[in-house]
Amino acid sequence: MKWNVLIAMAVLVAAAFAPMNPAATWVPRNAENTSGAPAVYSGADNLGDARRAAADASAQAGFLTQGTAKLKEGTEQLRDGSGELIDGIASAKAGADQLSQGMVELQAGTGQLADGATRLADNVGGAVDQVIGFDVVRGQVLAAIDDTLNSTRGSNDPQVKDLRVQLEGLRRQVDTAELPADWTAQLTELKDGSRELANQLATPGYAYHDGIYTATNGAAELAGGLGEMNNRVGEAQDGINQLVDGAAKIDEMSTTTKERINGVQRALPAAAPVTGTAGAGAGEASQSGAPTSSLPPLAAMLVSALAVLGGVAAALAAYGAVRSRWSIIGLGTLLAAGAGTILVTILGTGLTPVAIGITGLALALGTLASAGVTWILRDAFGELGGTALAGIFALAQTGVVGWVWSRAATGDVDGVVRALSSAMPMHWSTSAVSAAGNNGSVVAMWTGIGLSALLALIGLVGALRNRPATSSVSSRASSGSTPATATARDDSFYDETAVLEADDEIEHVR
Repeated sequence: MKWNVLIAMAVLVAAAFAPMNPAATWVPRNAENTSGAPAVYSGADNLGDARRAAADASAQAGFLTQGTAKLKEGTEQLRDGSGELIDGIASAKAGADQLSQGMVELQAGTGQLADGATRLADNVGGAVDQVIGFDVVRGQVLAAIDDTLNSTRGSNDPQVKDLRVQLEGLRRQVDTAELPADWTAQLTELKDGSRELANQLATPGYAYHDGIYTATNGAAELAGGLGEMNNRVGEAQDGINQLVDGAAKIDEMSTTTKERINGVQRALPAAAPVTGTAGAGAGEASQSGAPTSSLPPLAAMLVSALAVLGGVAAALAAYGAVRSRWSIIGLGTLLAAGAGTILVTILGTGLTPVAIGITGLALALGTLASAGVTWILRDAFGELGGTALAGIFALAQTGVVGWVWSRAATGDVDGVVRALSSAMPMHWSTSAVSAAGNNGSVVAMWTGIGLSALLALIGLVGALRNRPATSSVSSRASSGSTPATATARDDSFYDETAVLEADDEIEHVR
């Protein structure tokens, strides 16, 4: 196997362990809480209260899980040492009193968490109802505009005509302002989930609520019954085992609650960016925690796919060229990176010139890396086999990287699948573009750029060392070259200097 193939494989394997977690590219640096991926901004952001309530609930749930973990650990220790209860009734009584007090505090903490969860559900419900009612308001606005246009039709008043032109433009804008088709179902699911969480914490009759109160009462009864354990040690042992099981269930349910709250946070889209130009505006954005720029990560993935496919196409077009191959590669890179940068500028919000420049650099290097992979594969497996493998690899990147980034936008992705995606060049440029557009992880951004540059360099070095025979040279050799020259032209790869010397020889013979 050729040297460039081995080095490229080593780079891909090393990239699988590089710090390029998708979520890190859209979480602003120094942010305290995670959130969902940025979405295409299309209206007023009505989820600010929901995000704050979710953050408060997450913090309180963290304290709850710490308390239940300690409760579980304490009850397990109590069970392990139950054999010494016969000689330590007094110590056990003191421990049971502490356990009962801990359950009372845990119950009080659950009540505080229930208040936060209820506020979260109310805020989410109100925001979701406003968003879902957007289509109704939109229809009413369109009807009002249509009525006004119909009532003023035929008027020769210049002011009325000017008003009609403005209304027609407004109608086109309102007509295109549609919510995605799947938002209603997702927002309804978010509303129902947050309400279910609040009910579990605050409403009697639900498992978690009743479990907390049952465990609290059980701990109090245990403390009172330990005084009678002299003659009932065996029964006390059974009660301790039940308490351990209950504490384990409480700990499990609190952990599940924390995970569900985190899921609610991930399901909420990131806050709309604040793009004030004045220094005060930027300061207010920093104090409110809102990002100053945003780019949907799926948009970064799609423009990276454009760069990868553009690199494959440019490499295939330039592979057989003798004198203009670098012009073809340069033009292909410019077109792919330029088109991707324009799309990022259009789809992003509040992007700075530096972010746009880094995006262009990442896409250009991603295109060259894809071209380098194509050259490496053709060099190793021949014209037909290498071309087929390059196309298959490009399609595989589009599928794997696209799926991983789509899943990561609203939830967690398995580490093995994320590592597989991280080993693909499309993931590198996607990480760099997303981090630049969302003010995300600098490490992920420059790691992606560096890996793309390294793979592009490996491919370009291989392209300088080897070059396939072109059809034009072969045809000229078959018509007028000497047998020795024709034999030399049959090789599948040859040095660029040899090509130029052979061309001169052909012209001399002719």
